[in-house]
Amino acid sequence: MSKRKEETPDLLKDQSWVLSSLEHDQLAKAKKHFIPRRRLKGRELVVLWGLRVYLIFMMAVVVYQVWVASR
Repeated sequence: MSKRKEETPDLLKDQSWVLSSLEHDQLAKAKKHFIPRRRLKGRELVVLWGLRVYLIFMMAVVVYQVWVASR
């Protein structure tokens, strides 16, 4: 296991050197990789839905204020 830890910094140096030597389109292709959608848990879903509701509420407030100001 200690040998694995010793190889990691060298591997990171090699990868950074390779990535820095690629052209722009090659670098873009090398960085593209599929990132799967994350499964959110209960608390995270509640927070995100709360933010959505807050955003809709604030948009309604702004629309109302613009409507009142234009009258």
